[in-house]
Amino acid sequence: MIQRSDDGGRSWQQVPSPVSSDLVQVRFSDERNGWIVGHDSVLLHTSDGGDSWQIQLDGRRLLALLQGWYGQRAEAGDAIADDMLREIGMAMTTSATPDVMAAPFLDVLFDGRGHGFVVGAFGMILHSQDAGATWEPWIERTDNDRRMHLYGLAERQGVFYVAGEQGLLMRLEPQAGRFVALQVPYGGTFFGVRALDGLLLVHGLRGNLFASRDDGQQWRKVETGLESSLVSLVEQGSKLVVVSQDGQMVAVNSNTLAVTSLQPVRVGEIYAASLSSAADDKLVVALFSGARVVAIAKAD
Repeated sequence: MIQRSDDGGRSWQQVPSPVSSDLVQVRFSDERNGWIVGHDSVLLHTSDGGDSWQIQLDGRRLLALLQGWYGQRAEAGDAIADDMLREIGMAMTTSATPDVMAAPFLDVLFDGRGHGFVVGAFGMILHSQDAGATWEPWIERTDNDRRMHLYGLAERQGVFYVAGEQGLLMRLEPQAGRFVALQVPYGGTFFGVRALDGLLLVHGLRGNLFASRDDGQQWRKVETGLESSLVSLVEQGSKLVVVSQDGQMVAVNSNTLAVTSLQPVRVGEIYAASLSSAADDKLVVALFSGARVVAIAKAD
């Protein structure tokens, strides 16, 4: 289901979706261009601000892309490409449909030049330099030989970051054309990463939030006091509103990393959150039943 609001979340209209798959993330690069990712390797794109959506990728197109890309290089004697073909073949033995790779995409992000990545389960990662019109597999160009799930993306000044399972956090090295692993003092799953000016944050299971001032060389654990998984970090001026899956929230000062308790929101399980365009003291949260606007308020 796709819903759209043009009044800061006060009212919502359902928008026709070209797929029936579960959709898990939406991102916009400007007022008109946006992308949605979901299960069955679905990637949708809009160029009219979300009024209509078109398929850029799905499980059938993804499999054809992977087989074509690596197959051509394997025929030219590329041993790594040959290994990737065998890996893809093994993955397809578990697919219910022989010509469909149904692994979910979990995030997508583009910079202002149309360069971007889509990431997903089992280490899936693709790169585009034309706003998603064409894609290049980057699976073997990451420090993720164990094919951990990749959950979240961030970008700052053309450098991309990827967060994933078992403490995996990677940074793009543009000169090498490769994602390299950063060492974070935590072995649990990270669901997201935020790259701000002079501050890198990564968040995940059981309220875990880590911050780095030197692009991932050294880390400090931020004691959020939250116990459930952190699903979103939302910028609010000089603060970041940290939102957990069960509706608990705290504010983190981006300069001092001081934590302030906020009133929890009792709306059920939260999947994601963003700042409302109507007011800077309200969040739009994504629920199983749809989207809802909630207030950001200090705890009593």
